[in-house]
Amino acid sequence: MTRRSRLRARLLVALAGLSVAVLVVTAAVTFGLARATDRQAALDELHEQAPEIAESMRALVRATAAGVEAGEGEVARRAATLSDDIRAFLASLRNIARAARFSDANVLLLGPDGLPAPRQGEAVGLLRDEELQTVFELPAGLDWEDLDTTALVSGDAVDGRIGRTVFVAEPIFVAPEGTAALVLTRDLDPNPLGRIGPFFLFAAASTLLVALLISWWLARRMTRPLAAVEQTAATIAAGDLSARVDVGTGADDEMASLAATLNDMAAQLEHARGLEREFLLSVSHDLRTPLTSIRGYAEAIADGAIEGATERVRAAEVIASESRRLERLVADLLDLARLDAHEFSLRPRAVDAAAVVTASAEAFVPAAEEAGVSLAMEGDGPIPAEADPERLGQVVANLVENGLKYAAAAVTVGVGTRDDEVEIRVVDDGPGIDPADLPRVFDRLYTSRRIPGRRVGTGLGLAIVRELTGAMGGTVGVESSPGQGTRFVVRLPILAAARAEGSVGPPSAGPALAPAWPDRPPGT
Repeated sequence: MTRRSRLRARLLVALAGLSVAVLVVTAAVTFGLARATDRQAALDELHEQAPEIAESMRALVRATAAGVEAGEGEVARRAATLSDDIRAFLASLRNIARAARFSDANVLLLGPDGLPAPRQGEAVGLLRDEELQTVFELPAGLDWEDLDTTALVSGDAVDGRIGRTVFVAEPIFVAPEGTAALVLTRDLDPNPLGRIGPFFLFAAASTLLVALLISWWLARRMTRPLAAVEQTAATIAAGDLSARVDVGTGADDEMASLAATLNDMAAQLEHARGLEREFLLSVSHDLRTPLTSIRGYAEAIADGAIEGATERVRAAEVIASESRRLERLVADLLDLARLDAHEFSLRPRAVDAAAVVTASAEAFVPAAEEAGVSLAMEGDGPIPAEADPERLGQVVANLVENGLKYAAAAVTVGVGTRDDEVEIRVVDDGPGIDPADLPRVFDRLYTSRRIPGRRVGTGLGLAIVRELTGAMGGTVGVESSPGQGTRFVVRLPILAAARAEGSVGPPSAGPALAPAWPDRPPGT
């Protein structure tokens, strides 16, 4: 069995089990409600019948009252000491018993304490018909403890349920010597659904069948896109990042969203692999070029091909320059690795951003003069900011270095405030950046092939600028168009408390980072 088949089987079992559970719960609730409804209906019917039957028995008692007063019959003689109501009741026992039998009822005579009256047994004994005598006994299945006799003696009706039997007790009359009460009972049907029971079972079976069919359809509908997602994920894991999920039309929103997420992830991985490949190629090229120069000059010196002190000094200068370039490249790669791993040191504090920017930019004045480019500063300090002065100086140095690489005649470095932020601007009058290159300006080792530039830096400076600026809670952007120069803008949070108190840190001399010109002689 394939994984897809196993998944479909598990889904089918789960959905079918859920359907059966819902059906069982529904049946149990329906059966319980039917029983409760049947019980309540029986009680309502008994409550409706009890007063009518009790009133009929009161009429029998009143009809025989005159005979009791005249002293007729053995009952009158034995009950001479009782109240009129009870004597009339005892005299009417036979008629009451017949009426009770007709109504499927029982009649009880209670004493003032709610217990069976002693004279009830004596009076009932006068009836020679045993079938009528049973009317004056408790109904089958009931005990005296089941009746709230205190309420009956007080003249209140009571009801209840014992097993499958419901009962209602209604006082016929209440006298000082005792109380006569009517008890009606009704046995509940063990099948409260009655004649609709078979139809209910048929409906339940039909519902279960439909639920199973729907479960099978849902399991198949859900596993098909899941299988496609699984297969694509396995293909991506195997190294084919071009694989994409195609769930087809009519897929659920959740499945379509899952497929779209997986496709986006694959596209990002493919793009990241392309950038990694370009990164490795660029690093290899940038490493190979200075290494080739170093090896060539070193071999020439070793072979004695370079004669004269001047030529040997020139060769040593080239070797030193390329070595510094390699050292700078390795340092930038280490910085990027630390930034990616969040292992670089960042100690933000209150600093004068204007002083840090000025010191960092002025370190490039000799390099700008050598390149024939003017380096101008704009802005007055102090400007309080929350930043790491060394990292801020590194950001400015990389931006100035990038400006010197492409500037035609001038690079301007400015610092100020705007919208409660510190704004640092580095503007060059170079050829600008093609719109197609703008999205990749901050990619590592990305250099536009459309615009030639001086051999300055390592190609990692702008990537480091973006990472450091983000780590300090700021942003960096670029504005450029072909032939109009380029403008880089860094924005950092301003230190409002320091501005209010005037407590900014001492100016920083910037990072110990000199521009690495390949052809600069040592010490310049």
